[in-house]
Amino acid sequence: MADEDDLDFNPFFQALQTTFKQHYSIARHKCHLVCVPATDTLHGRAINQRFVETHILRTSPFFQGQYISTDKDGNKTIAVEKGNIVTLEGFQEEAEVRILSEELAYNEDYKPYKILVIERPLDGITQSSTSRSRSQSILGESQRITYQENQQYLFSFPECKKALLRLDKNITEFKNNYMIVTGYLDHAVQKLQGMCQQAVEDILKLCKRERQIDIIAQAVESYVVGSVHTKVWQAVCQQCKKEESLLQNKLEELRGVTGEQLGVKEVFCCPLPGAVVELATLDGLKTPLEKLSCLKRTLDSVNEEVNIHLREHQDPTSDDLPCLVSDDLILLLVPVLVQARCLHLPSNIFFIENLQWSLSSKDDLGFSLVTFKASMEYLMSADFSHLRATMSPTQKNNEISIPELMQAAQHMTLQPRPGEWMGRGAAAEADSLGKMTSFDKKLESITRMMERSSQELAAAPMPLKSITGETGDQPRQGGSRGEQVPDIIPLRKADNSAGLGDFLSSLQDDFGCSYGKQS
Repeated sequence: MADEDDLDFNPFFQALQTTFKQHYSIARHKCHLVCVPATDTLHGRAINQRFVETHILRTSPFFQGQYISTDKDGNKTIAVEKGNIVTLEGFQEEAEVRILSEELAYNEDYKPYKILVIERPLDGITQSSTSRSRSQSILGESQRITYQENQQYLFSFPECKKALLRLDKNITEFKNNYMIVTGYLDHAVQKLQGMCQQAVEDILKLCKRERQIDIIAQAVESYVVGSVHTKVWQAVCQQCKKEESLLQNKLEELRGVTGEQLGVKEVFCCPLPGAVVELATLDGLKTPLEKLSCLKRTLDSVNEEVNIHLREHQDPTSDDLPCLVSDDLILLLVPVLVQARCLHLPSNIFFIENLQWSLSSKDDLGFSLVTFKASMEYLMSADFSHLRATMSPTQKNNEISIPELMQAAQHMTLQPRPGEWMGRGAAAEADSLGKMTSFDKKLESITRMMERSSQELAAAPMPLKSITGETGDQPRQGGSRGEQVPDIIPLRKADNSAGLGDFLSSLQDDFGCSYGKQS
Protein backbone atom coordinates (compact mmCIF):
# COMPACT_ATOMS: atom_id res chain seq x y z
CA MET A 1 0.00 0.00 0.00
CA ALA A 2 1.39 3.40 -0.98
CA ASP A 3 2.30 5.97 1.63
CA GLU A 4 -0.63 8.20 0.72
CA ASP A 5 -2.97 5.25 1.31
CA ASP A 6 -1.54 4.48 4.74
CA LEU A 7 -4.44 4.45 7.20
CA ASP A 8 -2.59 6.81 9.53
CA PHE A 9 -2.67 9.53 6.85
CA ASN A 10 -6.08 8.77 5.35
CA PRO A 11 -8.52 11.67 6.05
CA PHE A 12 -11.51 9.33 6.38
CA PHE A 13 -9.75 7.06 8.88
CA GLN A 14 -8.53 10.12 10.78
CA ALA A 15 -12.13 11.38 10.95
CA LEU A 16 -13.21 8.02 12.42
CA GLN A 17 -10.69 8.46 15.23
CA THR A 18 -11.66 12.06 15.99
CA THR A 19 -14.94 13.58 14.77
CA PHE A 20 -16.77 10.25 14.44
CA LYS A 21 -15.07 8.44 17.30
CA GLN A 22 -18.38 7.13 18.68
CA HIS A 23 -19.33 5.58 15.32
CA TYR A 24 -15.95 3.88 15.10
CA SER A 25 -16.14 2.68 18.71
CA ILE A 26 -19.49 1.02 18.03
CA ALA A 27 -18.17 -0.46 14.77
CA ARG A 28 -15.20 -2.01 16.59
CA HIS A 29 -17.36 -3.37 19.39
CA LYS A 30 -19.84 -4.96 16.96
CA CYS A 31 -17.15 -6.09 14.51
CA HIS A 32 -18.64 -4.21 11.57
CA LEU A 33 -16.96 -3.97 8.17
CA VAL A 34 -15.10 -0.66 7.70
CA CYS A 35 -14.49 0.51 4.12
CA VAL A 36 -11.85 3.24 3.78
CA PRO A 37 -11.72 5.03 0.39
CA ALA A 38 -8.24 5.72 -0.98
CA THR A 39 -6.78 9.06 0.09
CA ASP A 40 -6.51 10.58 -3.40
CA THR A 41 -10.27 10.09 -3.99
CA LEU A 42 -11.26 12.13 -0.92
CA HIS A 43 -9.93 15.54 -1.98
CA GLY A 44 -12.74 18.09 -1.67
CA ARG A 45 -15.15 15.47 -0.37
CA ALA A 46 -17.17 16.30 2.76
CA ILE A 47 -16.89 13.51 5.33
CA ASN A 48 -20.19 13.75 7.18
CA GLN A 49 -22.36 11.32 9.15
CA ARG A 50 -24.10 10.00 6.04
CA PHE A 51 -20.75 9.30 4.38
CA VAL A 52 -19.48 7.51 7.51
CA GLU A 53 -22.62 5.37 7.89
CA THR A 54 -22.38 4.37 4.22
CA HIS A 55 -18.82 3.10 4.71
CA ILE A 56 -19.36 1.30 8.02
CA LEU A 57 -21.49 -1.75 7.31
CA ARG A 58 -22.93 -4.61 9.34
CA THR A 59 -23.40 -8.20 8.24
CA SER A 60 -26.68 -8.80 6.39
CA PRO A 61 -29.09 -11.15 8.17
CA PHE A 62 -30.48 -12.23 4.81
CA PHE A 63 -27.63 -13.25 2.51
CA GLN A 64 -24.12 -14.45 3.20
CA GLY A 65 -21.42 -12.14 1.86
CA GLN A 66 -23.67 -9.07 1.91
CA TYR A 67 -23.48 -6.05 4.22
CA ILE A 68 -25.91 -3.27 5.13
CA SER A 69 -25.13 0.38 5.91
CA THR A 70 -25.38 1.48 9.54
CA ASP A 71 -27.68 4.46 8.99
CA LYS A 72 -30.99 4.33 10.87
CA ASP A 73 -32.89 2.90 7.89
CA GLY A 74 -30.17 0.53 6.67
CA ASN A 75 -31.14 1.28 3.09
CA LYS A 76 -27.80 0.55 1.37
CA THR A 77 -26.58 -2.97 0.60
CA ILE A 78 -23.26 -4.19 -0.79
CA ALA A 79 -21.73 -7.57 -1.57
CA VAL A 80 -18.06 -8.57 -1.35
CA GLU A 81 -17.17 -10.70 -4.37
CA LYS A 82 -13.74 -11.75 -5.68
CA GLY A 83 -11.74 -8.76 -4.54
CA ASN A 84 -14.48 -6.24 -5.35
CA ILE A 85 -17.36 -4.54 -3.58
CA VAL A 86 -20.60 -4.55 -5.58
CA THR A 87 -23.17 -1.88 -4.69
CA LEU A 88 -26.59 -3.56 -4.77
CA GLU A 89 -29.30 -1.36 -3.23
CA GLY A 90 -29.65 2.26 -2.13
CA PHE A 91 -26.98 3.69 -4.44
CA GLN A 92 -27.47 5.82 -7.53
CA GLU A 93 -26.25 2.96 -9.73
CA GLU A 94 -24.90 -0.55 -9.39
CA ALA A 95 -21.12 -0.51 -9.62
CA GLU A 96 -18.00 -2.46 -8.68
CA VAL A 97 -15.40 -0.90 -6.41
CA ARG A 98 -12.00 -2.62 -6.27
CA ILE A 99 -10.54 -3.60 -2.89
CA LEU A 100 -6.95 -2.32 -2.72
CA SER A 101 -5.99 -3.97 0.55
CA GLU A 102 -7.47 -5.70 3.58
CA GLU A 103 -6.43 -5.35 7.20
CA LEU A 104 -7.59 -7.46 10.12
CA ALA A 105 -7.93 -5.43 13.32
CA TYR A 106 -9.00 -6.39 16.85
CA ASN A 107 -11.27 -4.61 19.32
CA GLU A 108 -10.90 -4.27 23.09
CA ASP A 109 -12.35 -7.78 23.52
CA TYR A 110 -9.81 -9.19 21.05
CA LYS A 111 -12.54 -9.88 18.50
CA PRO A 112 -11.48 -9.44 14.86
CA TYR A 113 -13.04 -6.98 12.41
CA LYS A 114 -12.05 -6.09 8.84
CA ILE A 115 -10.86 -2.79 7.40
CA LEU A 116 -10.94 -2.64 3.59
CA VAL A 117 -9.09 0.07 1.67
CA ILE A 118 -11.09 0.63 -1.53
CA GLU A 119 -10.28 2.50 -4.73
CA ARG A 120 -13.03 5.15 -4.33
CA PRO A 121 -16.08 6.03 -2.18
CA LEU A 122 -18.96 3.57 -2.41
CA ASP A 123 -21.50 6.22 -3.44
CA GLY A 124 -19.32 7.18 -6.41
CA ILE A 125 -19.95 10.90 -5.89
CA THR A 126 -17.06 13.16 -6.89
CA GLN A 127 -16.66 16.80 -5.90
CA SER A 128 -18.41 18.00 -9.05
CA SER A 129 -21.31 15.60 -8.74
CA THR A 130 -21.81 16.51 -5.08
CA SER A 131 -22.85 20.06 -5.91
CA ARG A 132 -25.03 18.77 -8.75
CA SER A 133 -26.85 16.31 -6.48
CA ARG A 134 -27.82 19.07 -4.05
CA SER A 135 -30.02 20.69 -6.68
CA GLN A 136 -31.59 17.51 -8.00
CA SER A 137 -34.47 16.95 -5.64
CA ILE A 138 -35.89 17.55 -2.23
CA LEU A 139 -35.98 13.79 -1.80
CA GLY A 140 -32.45 13.12 -0.58
CA GLU A 141 -30.91 9.68 -0.30
CA SER A 142 -32.59 8.23 2.79
CA GLN A 143 -35.89 6.45 2.53
CA ARG A 144 -38.81 7.95 4.41
CA ILE A 145 -40.31 5.37 6.73
CA THR A 146 -42.67 6.99 9.21
CA TYR A 147 -46.07 8.55 8.64
CA GLN A 148 -44.75 11.92 9.79
CA GLU A 149 -41.75 11.80 7.42
CA ASN A 150 -43.94 11.04 4.41
CA GLN A 151 -46.47 13.69 5.39
CA GLN A 152 -43.71 16.29 5.68
CA TYR A 153 -42.30 15.25 2.31
CA LEU A 154 -45.64 15.62 0.51
CA PHE A 155 -46.39 19.02 2.00
CA SER A 156 -42.91 20.31 1.10
CA PHE A 157 -44.12 20.82 -2.50
CA PRO A 158 -45.84 24.24 -2.49
CA GLU A 159 -46.91 23.80 -6.10
CA CYS A 160 -48.98 20.74 -5.11
CA LYS A 161 -51.11 22.51 -2.52
CA LYS A 162 -54.31 22.18 -4.57
CA ALA A 163 -53.86 18.42 -5.06
CA LEU A 164 -53.09 17.90 -1.37
CA LEU A 165 -56.16 19.87 -0.29
CA ARG A 166 -58.29 17.61 -2.49
CA LEU A 167 -56.61 14.55 -0.98
CA ASP A 168 -57.28 15.79 2.55
CA LYS A 169 -60.93 16.33 1.65
CA ASN A 170 -61.23 12.76 0.35
CA ILE A 171 -59.56 11.41 3.49
CA THR A 172 -61.95 13.36 5.72
CA GLU A 173 -64.98 12.10 3.80
CA PHE A 174 -63.76 8.52 4.12
CA LYS A 175 -63.20 8.86 7.86
CA ASN A 176 -66.53 10.57 8.56
CA ASN A 177 -68.97 9.02 6.07
CA TYR A 178 -67.67 5.70 4.76
CA MET A 179 -68.77 2.62 6.70
CA ILE A 180 -67.04 -0.73 6.32
CA VAL A 181 -69.43 -3.68 6.20
CA THR A 182 -68.02 -6.79 7.82
CA GLY A 183 -67.01 -9.16 5.06
CA TYR A 184 -66.64 -6.34 2.52
CA LEU A 185 -63.31 -4.94 3.61
CA ASP A 186 -61.98 -5.36 0.06
CA HIS A 187 -64.33 -2.56 -1.06
CA ALA A 188 -62.70 -0.17 1.40
CA VAL A 189 -59.25 -1.28 0.24
CA GLN A 190 -60.17 -0.61 -3.39
CA LYS A 191 -61.51 2.84 -2.49
CA LEU A 192 -58.30 3.76 -0.66
CA GLN A 193 -56.20 2.48 -3.54
CA GLY A 194 -58.19 4.57 -6.01
CA MET A 195 -57.79 7.60 -3.74
CA CYS A 196 -54.01 7.12 -3.70
CA GLN A 197 -53.77 6.66 -7.47
CA GLN A 198 -55.80 9.80 -8.11
CA ALA A 199 -53.66 11.82 -5.71
CA VAL A 200 -50.42 10.67 -7.35
CA GLU A 201 -51.75 11.69 -10.77
CA ASP A 202 -52.81 15.09 -9.45
CA ILE A 203 -49.43 15.72 -7.80
CA LEU A 204 -47.43 14.73 -10.88
CA LYS A 205 -49.49 17.05 -13.07
CA LEU A 206 -48.67 20.00 -10.82
CA CYS A 207 -45.05 19.38 -9.81
CA LYS A 208 -43.69 17.57 -12.89
CA ARG A 209 -41.63 15.03 -10.94
CA GLU A 210 -42.21 11.92 -13.06
CA ARG A 211 -38.77 10.56 -12.17
CA GLN A 212 -39.86 10.38 -8.52
CA ILE A 213 -43.18 8.66 -9.16
CA ASP A 214 -42.33 5.61 -7.03
CA ILE A 215 -41.29 7.74 -4.07
CA ILE A 216 -44.31 10.03 -4.37
CA ALA A 217 -46.64 7.02 -4.63
CA GLN A 218 -45.10 5.51 -1.50
CA ALA A 219 -45.43 8.79 0.40
CA VAL A 220 -49.08 9.19 -0.66
CA GLU A 221 -49.91 5.63 0.43
CA SER A 222 -48.27 6.14 3.83
CA TYR A 223 -50.10 9.43 4.32
CA VAL A 224 -53.52 8.12 3.27
CA VAL A 225 -53.38 4.78 5.11
CA GLY A 226 -51.83 6.38 8.18
CA SER A 227 -54.61 8.98 8.28
CA VAL A 228 -57.38 6.33 8.26
CA HIS A 229 -55.48 3.74 10.30
CA THR A 230 -57.79 3.69 13.32
CA LYS A 231 -60.90 3.15 11.21
CA VAL A 232 -59.40 0.46 8.97
CA TRP A 233 -57.39 -1.31 11.67
CA GLN A 234 -60.44 -2.36 13.69
CA ALA A 235 -62.08 -3.71 10.53
CA VAL A 236 -58.94 -5.71 9.73
CA CYS A 237 -58.81 -7.14 13.26
CA GLN A 238 -62.49 -8.08 12.96
CA GLN A 239 -61.83 -9.93 9.72
CA CYS A 240 -58.80 -11.78 11.14
CA LYS A 241 -60.30 -12.58 14.56
CA LYS A 242 -60.48 -16.36 13.95
CA GLU A 243 -56.78 -16.56 13.06
CA GLU A 244 -55.93 -14.32 16.00
CA SER A 245 -57.91 -16.52 18.39
CA LEU A 246 -55.94 -19.55 17.23
CA LEU A 247 -52.70 -17.60 17.51
CA GLN A 248 -53.51 -16.49 21.07
CA ASN A 249 -54.01 -20.11 22.09
CA LYS A 250 -50.69 -21.06 20.55
CA LEU A 251 -48.87 -18.16 22.20
CA GLU A 252 -50.28 -19.14 25.58
CA GLU A 253 -49.37 -22.78 24.97
CA LEU A 254 -45.77 -21.89 24.14
CA ARG A 255 -45.07 -19.42 26.95
CA GLY A 256 -41.56 -20.16 28.18
CA VAL A 257 -40.57 -22.24 25.15
CA THR A 258 -36.89 -22.11 24.22
CA GLY A 259 -35.13 -22.36 20.90
CA GLU A 260 -33.54 -25.64 21.94
CA GLN A 261 -36.96 -27.21 22.48
CA LEU A 262 -38.09 -26.08 19.03
CA GLY A 263 -35.09 -27.64 17.33
CA VAL A 264 -32.94 -24.54 16.77
CA LYS A 265 -29.30 -25.46 16.23
CA GLU A 266 -27.49 -25.30 19.54
CA VAL A 267 -24.89 -22.87 18.23
CA PHE A 268 -27.63 -20.28 17.50
CA CYS A 269 -29.52 -20.59 20.80
CA CYS A 270 -29.29 -17.41 22.86
CA PRO A 271 -31.59 -14.76 24.44
CA LEU A 272 -33.03 -12.26 21.95
CA PRO A 273 -34.31 -9.34 24.09
CA GLY A 274 -33.62 -6.70 21.44
CA ALA A 275 -35.77 -8.50 18.89
CA VAL A 276 -38.58 -8.90 21.44
CA VAL A 277 -38.55 -5.18 22.28
CA GLU A 278 -38.56 -4.21 18.60
CA LEU A 279 -41.43 -6.54 17.67
CA ALA A 280 -43.50 -5.40 20.67
CA THR A 281 -43.96 -2.02 18.94
CA LEU A 282 -45.58 -3.54 15.80
CA ASP A 283 -49.25 -3.04 16.73
CA GLY A 284 -48.75 0.66 17.49
CA LEU A 285 -47.44 1.55 14.02
CA LYS A 286 -49.81 3.20 11.53
CA THR A 287 -48.64 2.39 7.99
CA PRO A 288 -47.63 -0.78 6.09
CA LEU A 289 -44.16 0.67 5.48
CA GLU A 290 -43.64 1.33 9.20
CA LYS A 291 -44.79 -2.20 10.03
CA LEU A 292 -42.60 -3.75 7.33
CA SER A 293 -39.60 -1.81 8.59
CA CYS A 294 -40.33 -3.07 12.12
CA LEU A 295 -40.29 -6.67 10.85
CA LYS A 296 -36.97 -6.03 9.10
CA ARG A 297 -35.45 -4.42 12.19
CA THR A 298 -36.59 -7.41 14.24
CA LEU A 299 -34.81 -9.80 11.88
CA ASP A 300 -31.74 -7.55 11.92
CA SER A 301 -31.77 -7.66 15.72
CA VAL A 302 -32.07 -11.46 15.75
CA ASN A 303 -29.12 -11.73 13.39
CA GLU A 304 -27.04 -9.22 15.35
CA GLU A 305 -27.69 -10.79 18.73
CA VAL A 306 -26.94 -14.26 17.40
CA ASN A 307 -23.70 -13.00 15.82
CA ILE A 308 -22.64 -11.40 19.11
CA HIS A 309 -23.35 -14.71 20.83
CA LEU A 310 -21.33 -16.58 18.19
CA ARG A 311 -18.36 -14.22 18.52
CA GLU A 312 -18.40 -14.55 22.31
CA HIS A 313 -18.25 -18.35 21.99
CA GLN A 314 -16.10 -18.46 18.86
CA ASP A 315 -13.42 -21.08 18.41
CA PRO A 316 -10.12 -19.13 18.68
CA THR A 317 -8.64 -21.24 15.89
CA SER A 318 -11.35 -20.28 13.38
CA ASP A 319 -12.19 -16.90 11.83
CA ASP A 320 -15.45 -18.06 10.22
CA LEU A 321 -18.83 -17.77 11.94
CA PRO A 322 -21.79 -20.04 11.14
CA CYS A 323 -24.33 -18.29 8.91
CA LEU A 324 -28.03 -18.06 9.72
CA VAL A 325 -30.28 -19.31 6.93
CA SER A 326 -34.03 -18.91 6.46
CA ASP A 327 -34.92 -22.16 8.25
CA ASP A 328 -32.97 -21.04 11.32
CA LEU A 329 -34.65 -17.61 11.31
CA ILE A 330 -38.12 -19.13 11.11
CA LEU A 331 -37.50 -21.23 14.23
CA LEU A 332 -35.73 -18.43 16.12
CA LEU A 333 -38.70 -16.12 15.53
CA VAL A 334 -41.14 -18.39 17.37
CA PRO A 335 -39.84 -17.58 20.91
CA VAL A 336 -39.65 -13.91 19.88
CA LEU A 337 -43.33 -13.97 18.79
CA VAL A 338 -44.29 -15.64 22.08
CA GLN A 339 -42.41 -13.19 24.31
CA ALA A 340 -43.51 -10.11 22.35
CA ARG A 341 -47.14 -11.40 22.52
CA CYS A 342 -47.98 -10.56 18.93
CA LEU A 343 -51.72 -11.05 19.35
CA HIS A 344 -52.51 -9.22 16.12
CA LEU A 345 -49.83 -10.66 13.84
CA PRO A 346 -52.40 -12.02 11.31
CA SER A 347 -54.02 -8.57 11.16
CA ASN A 348 -50.64 -6.90 10.74
CA ILE A 349 -49.74 -9.20 7.85
CA PHE A 350 -53.13 -8.61 6.20
CA PHE A 351 -52.69 -4.86 6.70
CA ILE A 352 -49.25 -4.91 5.08
CA GLU A 353 -50.23 -7.10 2.14
CA ASN A 354 -53.47 -5.33 1.24
CA LEU A 355 -52.88 -1.67 2.06
CA GLN A 356 -49.68 -0.93 0.17
CA TRP A 357 -49.40 -1.03 -3.59
CA SER A 358 -46.06 0.52 -4.57
CA LEU A 359 -43.47 -1.44 -2.60
CA SER A 360 -41.43 -4.24 -4.16
CA SER A 361 -41.95 -7.77 -2.84
CA LYS A 362 -38.43 -8.83 -3.82
CA ASP A 363 -36.26 -6.62 -1.59
CA ASP A 364 -35.21 -7.00 2.06
CA LEU A 365 -38.60 -5.76 3.28
CA GLY A 366 -40.36 -8.39 1.16
CA PHE A 367 -38.02 -11.07 2.49
CA SER A 368 -38.83 -9.99 6.05
CA LEU A 369 -42.57 -10.33 5.43
CA VAL A 370 -42.19 -13.78 3.89
CA THR A 371 -40.04 -14.93 6.82
CA PHE A 372 -42.62 -13.79 9.39
CA LYS A 373 -45.46 -15.38 7.44
CA ALA A 374 -43.56 -18.68 7.37
CA SER A 375 -42.83 -18.48 11.09
CA MET A 376 -46.48 -17.69 11.90
CA GLU A 377 -47.68 -20.54 9.69
CA TYR A 378 -45.31 -22.93 11.44
CA LEU A 379 -46.41 -21.68 14.87
CA MET A 380 -50.12 -22.06 14.08
CA SER A 381 -49.97 -25.41 12.28
CA ALA A 382 -47.34 -27.39 14.19
CA ASP A 383 -48.22 -29.70 17.08
CA PHE A 384 -46.38 -28.61 20.22
CA SER A 385 -48.13 -30.97 22.63
CA HIS A 386 -44.90 -32.90 23.15
CA LEU A 387 -43.27 -29.76 24.58
CA ARG A 388 -45.74 -29.40 27.45
CA ALA A 389 -44.30 -32.44 29.20
CA THR A 390 -40.80 -30.95 29.12
CA MET A 391 -41.75 -27.42 30.27
CA SER A 392 -41.69 -26.69 34.00
CA PRO A 393 -44.06 -24.17 35.64
CA THR A 394 -41.07 -21.90 36.27
CA GLN A 395 -40.17 -22.03 32.60
CA LYS A 396 -43.73 -21.17 31.54
CA ASN A 397 -43.65 -18.07 33.73
CA ASN A 398 -40.21 -17.01 32.51
CA GLU A 399 -40.93 -13.68 30.82
CA ILE A 400 -38.43 -11.13 29.56
CA SER A 401 -37.15 -9.06 32.49
CA ILE A 402 -36.94 -5.30 32.90
CA PRO A 403 -33.10 -5.29 32.98
CA GLU A 404 -33.12 -7.21 29.70
CA LEU A 405 -35.54 -4.67 28.20
CA MET A 406 -33.30 -1.81 29.30
CA GLN A 407 -30.23 -3.51 27.89
CA ALA A 408 -32.10 -4.17 24.63
CA ALA A 409 -33.22 -0.53 24.40
CA GLN A 410 -29.61 0.59 24.80
CA HIS A 411 -28.50 -1.98 22.23
CA MET A 412 -31.17 -0.87 19.71
CA THR A 413 -30.00 2.75 19.85
CA LEU A 414 -26.40 1.79 19.12
CA GLN A 415 -25.03 3.19 22.38
CA PRO A 416 -21.57 1.99 23.50
CA ARG A 417 -21.18 0.04 26.67
CA PRO A 418 -20.36 2.10 29.80
CA GLY A 419 -16.68 1.20 29.61
CA GLU A 420 -16.40 2.60 26.12
CA TRP A 421 -16.95 6.17 27.42
CA MET A 422 -13.63 6.11 29.28
CA GLY A 423 -11.23 8.69 27.98
CA ARG A 424 -13.90 10.58 26.01
CA GLY A 425 -14.62 13.29 28.56
CA ALA A 426 -17.41 14.18 30.94
CA ALA A 427 -19.37 16.01 28.25
CA ALA A 428 -19.71 12.88 26.12
CA GLU A 429 -20.86 10.83 29.10
CA ALA A 430 -23.35 13.52 30.15
CA ASP A 431 -24.71 13.58 26.61
CA SER A 432 -25.15 9.82 26.78
CA LEU A 433 -27.05 10.05 30.06
CA GLY A 434 -29.31 12.69 28.54
CA LYS A 435 -30.15 10.36 25.69
CA MET A 436 -30.94 7.56 28.15
CA THR A 437 -33.93 9.58 29.30
CA SER A 438 -35.57 9.04 25.94
CA PHE A 439 -34.67 5.34 26.15
CA ASP A 440 -36.53 5.10 29.44
CA LYS A 441 -39.59 6.77 27.92
CA LYS A 442 -39.62 4.30 25.03
CA LEU A 443 -39.09 1.41 27.45
CA GLU A 444 -42.01 2.55 29.59
CA SER A 445 -44.26 2.80 26.52
CA ILE A 446 -43.31 -0.69 25.35
CA THR A 447 -43.80 -2.12 28.83
CA ARG A 448 -47.34 -0.67 29.02
CA MET A 449 -48.10 -2.10 25.59
CA MET A 450 -46.97 -5.57 26.65
CA GLU A 451 -49.03 -5.33 29.86
CA ARG A 452 -52.15 -4.46 27.84
CA SER A 453 -51.45 -7.41 25.55
CA SER A 454 -51.18 -9.69 28.57
CA GLN A 455 -54.59 -8.53 29.78
CA GLU A 456 -56.09 -9.23 26.36
CA LEU A 457 -55.03 -12.87 26.60
CA ALA A 458 -57.33 -13.38 29.56
CA ALA A 459 -60.15 -11.12 28.43
CA ALA A 460 -63.32 -12.53 26.90
CA PRO A 461 -64.09 -11.54 23.30
CA MET A 462 -65.90 -8.21 23.23
CA PRO A 463 -68.62 -7.28 20.76
CA LEU A 464 -67.51 -5.02 17.93
CA LYS A 465 -68.04 -1.35 18.71
CA SER A 466 -68.04 1.64 16.40
CA ILE A 467 -64.95 3.79 16.17
CA THR A 468 -65.69 7.46 16.61
CA GLY A 469 -62.78 8.85 14.61
CA GLU A 470 -59.04 9.55 14.65
CA THR A 471 -59.12 12.46 17.12
CA GLY A 472 -61.21 11.14 20.01
CA ASP A 473 -64.72 10.24 21.02
CA GLN A 474 -66.43 13.22 19.46
CA PRO A 475 -69.60 12.23 17.57
CA ARG A 476 -69.51 12.59 13.80
CA GLN A 477 -72.49 13.56 11.74
CA GLY A 478 -73.84 11.50 8.88
CA GLY A 479 -77.03 10.37 7.24
CA SER A 480 -80.09 12.44 6.60
CA ARG A 481 -81.04 13.09 10.26
CA GLY A 482 -77.61 13.83 11.74
CA GLU A 483 -77.19 10.47 13.56
CA GLN A 484 -73.69 9.34 14.54
CA VAL A 485 -72.25 7.21 11.73
CA PRO A 486 -70.35 4.07 12.84
CA ASP A 487 -67.17 3.01 11.07
CA ILE A 488 -67.99 -0.68 10.81
CA ILE A 489 -71.35 -2.34 10.23
CA PRO A 490 -71.30 -5.89 11.68
CA LEU A 491 -72.80 -8.51 9.39
CA ARG A 492 -75.59 -10.31 11.28
CA LYS A 493 -77.67 -13.26 10.25
CA ALA A 494 -80.97 -12.24 8.67
CA ASP A 495 -84.25 -13.79 9.77
CA ASN A 496 -85.65 -14.10 6.23
CA SER A 497 -84.53 -15.53 2.93
CA ALA A 498 -83.78 -12.06 1.52
CA GLY A 499 -80.57 -12.00 3.62
CA LEU A 500 -78.03 -9.27 3.12
CA GLY A 501 -80.13 -7.25 0.71
CA ASP A 502 -82.81 -6.55 3.33
CA PHE A 503 -80.19 -5.85 5.94
CA LEU A 504 -78.47 -3.18 3.89
CA SER A 505 -81.80 -1.82 2.71
CA SER A 506 -83.02 -1.37 6.27
CA LEU A 507 -79.80 0.41 7.21
CA GLN A 508 -80.13 2.66 4.21
CA ASP A 509 -83.70 3.53 5.23
CA ASP A 510 -82.56 4.28 8.79
CA PHE A 511 -79.55 6.41 7.98
CA GLY A 512 -80.34 7.73 4.52
CA CYS A 513 -76.86 6.89 3.11
CA SER A 514 -75.20 4.02 1.23
CA TYR A 515 -72.88 1.36 2.61
CA GLY A 516 -69.95 -0.68 1.42
CA LYS A 517 -68.24 0.41 -1.74
CA GLN A 518 -68.68 4.05 -2.67
CA SER A 519 -67.89 5.46 -6.07
